[in-house]
Amino acid sequence: MTLYLPPLPPAQPQSGGRPRWVLIGIGAGLLSLVLCCALFAFGGWQLFSGVIDETTAIQQVVRDFMDAGRRQDIAAAEALFADAGSVSVSRDDLERLFANRQLFREVEGTSLRSFNISSNTKGTTAEIASTLNYTDGGTQPFLARLLKEGDRWWLVRIDFS
Repeated sequence: MTLYLPPLPPAQPQSGGRPRWVLIGIGAGLLSLVLCCALFAFGGWQLFSGVIDETTAIQQVVRDFMDAGRRQDIAAAEALFADAGSVSVSRDDLERLFANRQLFREVEGTSLRSFNISSNTKGTTAEIASTLNYTDGGTQPFLARLLKEGDRWWLVRIDFS
C-alpha cells in the first residue's frame, strides 16, 4: 500500500516585515496619547469653570454690598464682612460711605479688570480690580479684598477710586 501525501503549500512570505508586537505597541502608545489629551482637556475645563464660579460668587458679594449701601442698610453691609475685616470697618465708616448717594446708585453689573485668587495655610483670598456699571450708564472703579470661609466669600475691604 502506498500512501499519497499531498505536497506542502509554499511558505508564505511575512507581511510588512514588522513583528506583530511592534504594531500593538504603536497602537497602545497612540491610545495612551489620546487618553492623556482627553484628561488634560477635561482638567482644564474643570479649572476654568471653577474660576468662573468663584468670580461670579465674588461679584455677587460686591453687588450685595452696593445694594445694602443703596438702601443704607448698615447691618446688611456689616454682615458681608469677614471677622478679620470687621476691625477695620466700623459702623461710622459705613455711614459716611453710604452718605455718598452718587456712589450707591443702582448697579447693572461689574466688569472685572483683574483678579488674583490665592490659597495658602491662612486660607483662600481674592483681590479684584473691577468697575461698577450703573444703570444710568456711569461707571465707578474699585478694589476689593475678600476671604473665603467654607463655601462663602466675605469682604475684607473695598476701596473706591
